Amino acid sequence: MDKKAVFAGTFYPENPEELTNLLESYKVGAQSNFYSKAIIVPHAGYVYSGHAAMAGFLHLEVSENIFIIAPSHQAVFNNIALPKYSYFETPLGSLEVNNRLIKEISEKFPSLINNDVFEKEHAIEVQLPFLQNIVYPPKQSAVDFVKNLKKIGRKIRIVPILVGKCDYRLISDLIATYWENSSFIISSDLSHYYTHEQCRQIDTYTATIIETGRLEFFESEQACGIVGIKGLVDFANKNSCSLIRAEMYNSGDISTDKNKVVGYGSWFMYTGSKNEFIEENCREYVLETVKKSILSVMNNETYVPRNIPSVLTQFGASFVTLKIQGTLRGCIGSVYPTKPLIVDVIDNAQNAAFQDPRFNPLLPEELENVEITVSLLSAIERIDFKDEKDLLSKIFPYGIIISDRNRRAVYLPVVWEQLPDREIFLNSLKEKAGLPSNYFSKSFEAYKFSALSIT
Repeated sequence: MDKKAVFAGTFYPENPEELTNLLESYKVGAQSNFYSKAIIVPHAGYVYSGHAAMAGFLHLEVSENIFIIAPSHQAVFNNIALPKYSYFETPLGSLEVNNRLIKEISEKFPSLINNDVFEKEHAIEVQLPFLQNIVYPPKQSAVDFVKNLKKIGRKIRIVPILVGKCDYRLISDLIATYWENSSFIISSDLSHYYTHEQCRQIDTYTATIIETGRLEFFESEQACGIVGIKGLVDFANKNSCSLIRAEMYNSGDISTDKNKVVGYGSWFMYTGSKNEFIEENCREYVLETVKKSILSVMNNETYVPRNIPSVLTQFGASFVTLKIQGTLRGCIGSVYPTKPLIVDVIDNAQNAAFQDPRFNPLLPEELENVEITVSLLSAIERIDFKDEKDLLSKIFPYGIIISDRNRRAVYLPVVWEQLPDREIFLNSLKEKAGLPSNYFSKSFEAYKFSALSIT
């Protein structure tokens, strides 16, 4: 028995050519320099969420089995539901269901096998044309054609899963069990029916939780597919992976209705930290941003960056260090992520050039010879210690923040190159905070972080 397309003609075009042209249009200007076996994408009507969905799908690494994990909007049940269909149909053709794997999952995980709960559920169906489009793109360059030769004759199967009243750890365990030979599409919109500004605030908060892996802060109202999202975030946390934003906006950015909007976002999983991804993929953009932002001040202009990589719109903390012939010329930074990273970098670049109290403002003739280092900071962690000796044993090789008596100071990890002795390092940091080098008290606090340098 096959699952017929129910939402063709409403959520997306019914005509195959029109549908293909629409999907292809979403690729214009999109970036896909990294491929991932797990993505989060929205499932609304294409006119609203199509750009966000394609931004995520373009990062999907296609595997033998494609899990599509979506919330149930119509039926109520416990745990997860699996179908008995042989194929799911769309205007672009049919996708085979891996019924062998469906049976295996039903034996390993608490689940329901029932076609009825899938019949009028859009959250899986709307993902299928995107999947068909990226697996076998109708238009491709000669280079892409050669890359895709290995796909000829390749058979993929889908594993549709609807999530009911379910513990997110079931989804995390499911992903872990089938990770080796599978890819995972987590289907979810973000906040529903708030005003445009409220939605933007809520979704920014949700995005920050996804991107920092702080599961404890999730609330069910933040996204309809919150269980699937939490499951993937939990899996990412356990495997030292990060979720990188591909796109985020809401329906108020598309339509004239700003009173009851829905949020859309897409993410892909990266096998490393967010900062490592930025260093690998956005290095030149970040360094150019520093130069252009400094030059704009010299020209009495306001700098507005263009074509910002989505990962740089995530909140982050940075330091910008300027040197000329190896001599420090300015260094200003942030230790806590309070704004989008691209904004933080611009602010710190301009402050390092013109507001560092240790130096005169940078001159135009100096800019050409400036050596730029942008340090991307990790999350800050408190250091627990019994006494100063215990603290000294825990500070290397991290960046360190100390605080006491309303005094605070920070050293980046690179300072260890100049002050390799732990006691000298800590004493120097105390003096930077305006404290005596031999100072210590019960209220003394210390925090650590790592930093990745872009030069």
